[in-house]
Amino acid sequence: MRPTRLVISAFGPYAEKTVIELDKLGTSGLFLISGDTGAGKTTIFDAISFALFGTASGSSRNASGDYAKHFRCLNATPDTPTFVDLTFAYAGREYRVVRNPEYERPKMRGDGMTKESASATFYYPEGSGKVGPASRTVSGDKAVTDAVRDIIRVNAEQFSQIAMIAQGDFLKLLLTTTDERIDIFRQLFKTDKFEKLQEAIKRQALELKNMCGESESFACVTVSHVSCDEKSAFASDIEAAKNLAAERRIADWSEFCDLLEKVVNEDSAAVDAMKNGLDGYAARMTAMNQELGKAQNIENARKSLDEAKKNHAERLPDLEPLTAALTAAEARRPECEKLQEEVTTLRNSLPEYGQLEEARSNIKVKEREFARAKESLESRKEDFEKRNSEIQKLEEEFKGLSDAGENKAKLDAQLESLKNRKNQLVQVGGTVKELDDAETALRDAQDEYLDADKEYRQSNDIYEAKNRAFLNEQAGILAETLEEGTPCPVCGSTAHPHKACKSVEAPTQAELEELKRNVAKLLEAWNTKAGKASKAKAARDAKREELGKKLAELFGECTVEECKEKIRAEFDSVKSQLAEVVAKLNAENVRAARKAELEKTLPEMKEQHERSRTENEKLAKDVAAAEAELVTQKKHAEDAAKKLPYAGKADAEKVIREKQDAVAGIQSAIKLATEKLNGCKENLKELEGQVKSLEGQLKDAPQYNLEELENKCKALADEQQALTQSWKTVSGRLEQNRRALKDIRGVAEKLGALLKKRAWVENLSDTVNGTLSGKDKMMLETYVQGAYLDRILRKANTRFLRLSNGKYELVRRGQASNKRSQSGLDLNVIDHTCGKQREVKTLSGGESFLASLSLALGLADEVQSSAGGIELDTMFIDEGFGSLDEEILRVAIDTLQNLAGSNRLVGIISHVEGLENRIDKNVRVQKDANNISRVKIEV
Repeated sequence: MRPTRLVISAFGPYAEKTVIELDKLGTSGLFLISGDTGAGKTTIFDAISFALFGTASGSSRNASGDYAKHFRCLNATPDTPTFVDLTFAYAGREYRVVRNPEYERPKMRGDGMTKESASATFYYPEGSGKVGPASRTVSGDKAVTDAVRDIIRVNAEQFSQIAMIAQGDFLKLLLTTTDERIDIFRQLFKTDKFEKLQEAIKRQALELKNMCGESESFACVTVSHVSCDEKSAFASDIEAAKNLAAERRIADWSEFCDLLEKVVNEDSAAVDAMKNGLDGYAARMTAMNQELGKAQNIENARKSLDEAKKNHAERLPDLEPLTAALTAAEARRPECEKLQEEVTTLRNSLPEYGQLEEARSNIKVKEREFARAKESLESRKEDFEKRNSEIQKLEEEFKGLSDAGENKAKLDAQLESLKNRKNQLVQVGGTVKELDDAETALRDAQDEYLDADKEYRQSNDIYEAKNRAFLNEQAGILAETLEEGTPCPVCGSTAHPHKACKSVEAPTQAELEELKRNVAKLLEAWNTKAGKASKAKAARDAKREELGKKLAELFGECTVEECKEKIRAEFDSVKSQLAEVVAKLNAENVRAARKAELEKTLPEMKEQHERSRTENEKLAKDVAAAEAELVTQKKHAEDAAKKLPYAGKADAEKVIREKQDAVAGIQSAIKLATEKLNGCKENLKELEGQVKSLEGQLKDAPQYNLEELENKCKALADEQQALTQSWKTVSGRLEQNRRALKDIRGVAEKLGALLKKRAWVENLSDTVNGTLSGKDKMMLETYVQGAYLDRILRKANTRFLRLSNGKYELVRRGQASNKRSQSGLDLNVIDHTCGKQREVKTLSGGESFLASLSLALGLADEVQSSAGGIELDTMFIDEGFGSLDEEILRVAIDTLQNLAGSNRLVGIISHVEGLENRIDKNVRVQKDANNISRVKIEV
């Protein structure tokens, strides 16, 4: 794969579109990419890598996954797109890839930023092997990357290792510590996946350790909750086990489970025995409670008999006074009957009281109606008089409007005439304004013309003077060639007494041409300004003529200046007259409208007034008739009231209620006395029955000692309660110990499996992480890196032996000097002059460079070999040449020249000035004053 053309736009330090024709470098040999630090030397390879794979070169540039988003040059203008366009040759055919990253740029208009999406296009060659208009294309970021990988058969990582030799990384590798060397190899060999595997196994071992610890902790906590009867034969063993659990020193969990099972069985037997004992207590308590119940019933019956006899003796004396009270109450029964007859008589007269009150109510209604009718009549009379006065006033107003509307036509004509005059004045005023604008435009055009004329004449005078000086100079030049006796080529004279002399101030031909072009440009501007002034004058004259005609129509013969004042004065006068006429016309319209309104409303008001007169007369007759009817009704009501004993129905009803209350009181007293006497008789009878019944029950009843029975029952209950409490205690302990036994057995089974797995996982973790006791400290990643390193060393030593003239060879150190340190990646160098190994750090600076270069090329050879059959015809070597002496530098250049051979290009990226004298082809990268990078190829 050989890049032939690279186009970079707004990419890295390249703010503008930059075209690098790489095919000018040929197809083989060395070339130098030189320039100051930060100018963009390595960016050229970054651009190639980005075009092919969408990523930059080097691990430091790809440390962040979104590094490609920052390829956009900050100095680029908003309209300059960011992209890379790469054309490359592979296997005799030409391919092209165009790719741009996702980036943000300032908006073309307004403030803020706009985002451009990432895109990529890959062009396949046509039948001729070249890319052309008919090339087949593939689009899309991933699709283009896949197409590139299918053709050149390497991925981005392999391409970076083969095409970009990170010689500086390998130089660091030789001189660094072991731990840093592991990190460098991780970047070079991409072995971080093995480190992740080591960490994953270590995490799993730690997780298993934690799980075992958690299970053991759970079991030990569970043991702390186990309890045992102090009198048990197993009490001391259980206590000892709990102490061991507190210290987490129980070795055999199955043995503890057997012990706990014995305790559980012991408590289980005790619980069963207690349950049987409790069943016996239940039967005895039932019999005892039955006997106690009988004794309590007999005692209660004796107490009830005594209470019944006592109550009968206390109740018997009440019988005689209750009988006397009933006799007294019955004596008032005739009084009650008389009161009931009086109530009946009053009830029968209540309708007459109702009729009287209804008549009085009707009279009050009639009085209110009469008052309202009389008030309405007075109000209508007052309204009638007011309306009569109003009609008289309107008739007087109507007489005063007899001439309304007669002047309207005359005022309308005056208004129309004034409006026409005002419009004429406005139009003429507009024309005056247009004339003023035309005058201003003419003055401006004339000023511009005079300025252009002055500038043209001054420049023309300078040109004429310079032209004369130039012609004189030509004569001076000719005079220098004249010789006495030789004819002048201009006049033919052979005598030359007064030769022309050259002027020190004469212009050159180029200066004279520049002055001539400037004069021509100013003459063109002069013609333009003159034409503009001429047009402005014609426009002004036309507007003046138009205004003159309009003014003549309005004012006759007068100048424009005189007419301007007349226009203003007359416009003010017309405006004032218009306002006066409009006011008069409005007033006339108001009078005419009022006259029309009165012509319509006055007849209607008079007609309504007559109707009101008729209605008032009828209402006066109705009021007089109502007053006579009211007097008659009052006389009838007074006659009816004289026939009744009480003033009104309410008084009669009050008397009825009082008599009814008296009747109810007598009846209530008779009823209450009867109820009390009957209650006393029934109570005495009930008590006599109770005494007889209780005496029958106690006739043959046995004698009991109730206190003794109660004490026996309490003692038996206390014994039962104590046994119940013991049963609950042992049952609770039994249930807790059973749960503990189940949990500990489950944990013991799980813990056994976990401990086995933990043992081999921890052993595996120690193995892959290089922490096995008594073994060399070599991690899995280090082992893999060592395998990679062995393959690279085999290829690197073929060059290192040649570069060192057979003196040195790189090897891996066999064992670590300390088994407590990591080993496997330490490098030694075999010094064939003495046949011994020594540390690689003992090499000189130049020898270290040759060793690191050999390692870098060895890596490239190994990757290219493992990729199989790829063709990378161009490679780059980044820096590392600054510290070499002349001899080492010569050897390095010769080695790279041999590496290039006849079919490969090798580019050295360096700012070392001495390399320019040794390498003919140079890609020079420079920054200008605006910090923008540019590229120049020197071959």
